[in-house]
Amino acid sequence: MSQRWIDTGAAVLLTLSGSVFGLQAVHAQQAGTVAATPASATPTSATQVEAFRSAVTDPRPVADHPLARVLKFAHEERAYLQQAVRDFTCRVTKRERIEGELQDYYFIDMRVREQTDAGGQGTQPLSVLLEFLGPSHVEGRRALFVAGQNDNKLLVRKGGRRFGYVVMGIDPFGESVKRESLMPINEIGFSHLLDRTIRTLQQDVVADPSGDNTIVEHITTATINGRPCQMLRITHPRRRDGLQFYSASMTIDSELHVPVRFDVYDWPEKPGQEPPLTAEFTYTNVTLNPNLDDATFAPAILRGP
Repeated sequence: MSQRWIDTGAAVLLTLSGSVFGLQAVHAQQAGTVAATPASATPTSATQVEAFRSAVTDPRPVADHPLARVLKFAHEERAYLQQAVRDFTCRVTKRERIEGELQDYYFIDMRVREQTDAGGQGTQPLSVLLEFLGPSHVEGRRALFVAGQNDNKLLVRKGGRRFGYVVMGIDPFGESVKRESLMPINEIGFSHLLDRTIRTLQQDVVADPSGDNTIVEHITTATINGRPCQMLRITHPRRRDGLQFYSASMTIDSELHVPVRFDVYDWPEKPGQEPPLTAEFTYTNVTLNPNLDDATFAPAILRGP
């Protein structure tokens, strides 16, 4: 395949709506709106971003491999986010295939404080608070994880229809958690998502060193919920040892410079069949650097109304 990196200006609309997701109480962010944040909180200048990118060390896969530019882009975005984003809030809509079964859509309000080194005064631990809006069997659930605190347990207020007030401390990497999510809670932050993406891309380069089984599309005019985005889609037409997916897409908000959607598909069982969805995550109502404090991630938050 001589044209393995495809640049296209064709508009792509990734629609998020209550009728698709089946929960009318969840509203995606309206087109052109961003919740108010301090002027220094949100990356606003493309010039600033490009100036920062120029200082990032260029990773070194094979120069003409179709994933070389994708890896460079992912490294630049991760480095920028590590400098620019301290914490964030958003709404997550996710669906995953676990143990062969495609799960219901989950709707989650998320607050995250990224792990940082606070000016040499010690490290701020990764802190995550999840509030589940649906489906009904988890509605009202809250989950809290602060790295290095609470005996490194994931504190969970059960939610749902029965005994919803019960709070438990569970292993964040145990089987009960894996049955509900493919993504470890310590990889939820935007920087961690890009870390995981980079690792996967590096494995892809090893598995397909010639790039003959790798097609990359760069869509510069994608939108999610009316917000301008760019999307990178990677396809491996043929199943091969070491490759983890048939097709995967990452969409970056062009103004906020954060990943706002991931989706992954497995290879179809037979030619002509639709590829089965493995997982999809969409982030809306994103607010960067709202200055979340320690009280946001205190265990008492699980026992409130």
